[in-house]
Parts: sequence; structure tokens; C-alpha cells
Amino acid sequence: MQTRAGALTPGIFWLFLGDLLVALAAFAVAFQLRVTTVLPGASSLLPGERWVFFHQYWPWVVAGQALALYLFGHYHPRTERPRLELLRRIAPAVLALTLALGSGLFFTNHIFPRSVIALFAAFDILLLWLWRSLWQSLARAPERRVVLLGSGAAAAEVARKIREHHVHGLRVHGHLPLPLFAAGSTAENGEDNGRGERGERGGPVDPALGPRLSGIEEVESLYASGVIHDLILVPEARNWRTDLLDRLSASSRSRPTLLLLPGPFESLIGAMRYRWINDLPLIEVTRDTDAGFRPLKRVVDLLGAAVLLGLAAPLMLGAAIAVRVSSPGPVLLRQQRVGRGLATFRLWKFRTMSADAEHDSREVLARLNDPRLTPVGGALRRFRLDELPQLWNVLLGEMSLVGPRPERPGFVQKHLAEIPGYAERFAATPGLTGLAQVNGEYNTTPENKLRYDLAYIANRSLWLDLSILLRTIRIVLTSQGL
Repeated sequence: MQTRAGALTPGIFWLFLGDLLVALAAFAVAFQLRVTTVLPGASSLLPGERWVFFHQYWPWVVAGQALALYLFGHYHPRTERPRLELLRRIAPAVLALTLALGSGLFFTNHIFPRSVIALFAAFDILLLWLWRSLWQSLARAPERRVVLLGSGAAAAEVARKIREHHVHGLRVHGHLPLPLFAAGSTAENGEDNGRGERGERGGPVDPALGPRLSGIEEVESLYASGVIHDLILVPEARNWRTDLLDRLSASSRSRPTLLLLPGPFESLIGAMRYRWINDLPLIEVTRDTDAGFRPLKRVVDLLGAAVLLGLAAPLMLGAAIAVRVSSPGPVLLRQQRVGRGLATFRLWKFRTMSADAEHDSREVLARLNDPRLTPVGGALRRFRLDELPQLWNVLLGEMSLVGPRPERPGFVQKHLAEIPGYAERFAATPGLTGLAQVNGEYNTTPENKLRYDLAYIANRSLWLDLSILLRTIRIVLTSQGL
């Protein structure tokens, strides 16, 4: 299993250290080669005293290596890649580093042998490829067999993710439908037991779930004998608890604090906020945290949006011209979106689709390689430039730099009716980017996006916002994610 988000695991630490040593070695080899060998196109050797440049600039090269690899997605998420694809992904990061180094030296009028920079890029790509290929071979996670407790759509999604992303070392041994105990099968004690969660009521069980186990006794026996290592609990039925959250979240812009008297299971779920009534502990499930956090976040949003608008002005002007000359129709679109407290507002964005993309007025979800995209629109979306006008929404207070992405009213109504707990995401101001956008894939389901959105709302802080903004830069540079 993976550790908590943002944790520096021992494996990542050694990978990170190796990357830094590779940069140092490539820089040193580039200097050594120029000092000892006359290269094609060079009239003479590099004088030995030029080694002083190595001592002056190697910290910048090493730090730049770490930053470039991070921004180009080489530390998150961990994915095993074929060697040729690994080489293809390493090259842009190193070339960006080389361009940054060369530009920095040029604009600061520093004297530096340009041939060393070119040699460094070649050696860095080669050594990084060899090092990361070796690390990828040695650092495979040991196999851990898991049993899924649940058999509905969410459990099937977990099983398919495990099967597709085997780099984590997990393998599904089987599944056991919920509820586990006949005595605990009422909605009061756990999950609704009549809405398809058992699998057999909603058609055939997904094959990715593996064989159905006979009962909790078999699970206990498998664990005791070392056959399985982990259990993944995947409840999914709508029950009165999630219905209550939806009603409270949709009723007003401020929420009452909701407290829970925990049982043994709830008491074991990590760090939580507690209140006490004499010696009786109650868990704060929800509370209105905006009173102290929102004013500070608003100041950060105003300053950040103003600075970003200034920096992005040339890009926005170029994007506007490209949209205007490439296809008929308006440059900017104003779409109705749903924000905090289910209030609607008008969102600004560059037009990326043909002018008649929604000629019948139906809201249609954009998809990967959407045929309605214009050639310029596809490029704008790939690098998220179409979202830049939303900085104006941030200045108006309708959006924040970080938060759940605002959805269109038709999709919101559909998700409110179908997805338990969906109304809770509207307790926060929508954002330009969010936790779901930096962690999810393009086709991430609305249910999975909601999990990320609720995790953000429960843990929001300025540090988390900064982390998401930095990871968004990586997403933009690598054209990944949502």
C-alpha cells in the first residue's frame, strides 16, 4: 500500500538521491571530456582552469535537476514504464533544465563554455535513463494479496485499478459482499443492504473482483495463514447518513456542526477532531471552518490572481488571437456554473470548440480527443490555457485558485440525484485547480472526483493549496491529468 500523500518514502528518497548524483556526474563528465578531448567543431581543449566553473555552478545544476524532474512528473505518481517511453519522458525534463541553465547564464552575462552545457544534456539523459531503468527493475514492490469487502461498482473500480497498475504490488485474492454479518445487516448498523451492494442483485459480479469467499471465517483463516495481507473495505450504498449530509450541505451557505458518537471502528480511523461531553467523546464529522480560513484564503486569491494575470497577459493575448483567426465564433465563452452553496455564476474561458458544439442547448461532457475541439482549442486545453480567463472569476470572488472544479447545472442536478454526499462539495468555493485535478486521470469518474474534493474540504490549508498549485504546474508541463 502507498503511504499518505506527500510522504517521502524510502524508495523515493533513494531515487531522488540517485537523480542528484546523476546530475553531478553528468556535469563532471562533460567538463572532463572538454578538458581532455578535442571534440568535432572545437579548435582546442578547454583550459584546465575552467574547472572553476564546475565548482561554481554544480549546486545550481543539481537543484535544477530535482526541480525539472518534479515538474515533469517523475516523482508522482509511481508508474512502471517501458524503457523507450522512459527515455522519451526523461528527455524533455533534461532539455528544459538545459534551456533554463543556458538562458540564466546568458541573461546574467556569465561566461560559461556552451559546449559543456550541450555535453551535460547528452550525458544527463543517458545516465538518467540507465539509472532509472535500473531503479525501476530493483524497486518493484513485493506482492501483497488483498481481499475486497464489497462487491458493487466501487469495489469493481478498485479491483480494476489494482489489476491495471500492478506496480504497487497488489493482487486481488477475492471478495466478500457486504454486509459481513447477518446481525449487522441493518442500515442502522452499517450499510443499506438492499441497493445492489451484494453484487448478485445487480447482475453478474465483475470478474476483476476475483472469487467470492464463503464468509468472514474464511477471511480470518486466510489472514492467519499468511495467504492475504490486506483488507479493503468498499461500502457504497446510499444510506441515511449520506442523505443527511446532502440535505445539510444544500440547505444553506453555512453548515451546522455535525457530531458523531463513535463506535470502535470509527475510533480507529486516524487523526480526527473530537469534542467531549463530560467523558463522552464525539467526532466532528463536519463543521464550518470558513470563519477563520476564508478571509486569509481570499487575500491569497486576490494577490495570486493579480500576479498571474500580469504574468499570463502575453499568453492570453496570443491565445485570443489564435482563437479568433482559427475558427468562426466568439473568443471568450461565458458558461453558467454552480459554486459555493449551490449558487450559480458565469464562468469565463477561451472557446476551444466549434461555435455550434452545443447547438441543441444540451450540456455534453467533454471527452478525450473530442471531435468538437478546434485545432487551436485542442492545444489550449492540453496546456490548460483555456482556463486563464477564470482568473477574473477569482478576482470577483466567485472562484478561488484552489478548490473543487465548478460543474454545469445539468451535471450537478444529475450527480446530486445519483451520487451520495455530492452536495457536500459545495461547502467550498470552486477553484481553478483542485486535488482531483492533480491526482486524477482524464476519465476519472464523478464519484472518485468527489472523494478527492471531500478530502480537500476536510483538510484544506494554505500549505495544501500551495502543494496543489505546484503540482498543477507539473500537470500543465506534462499535459497529464484532467
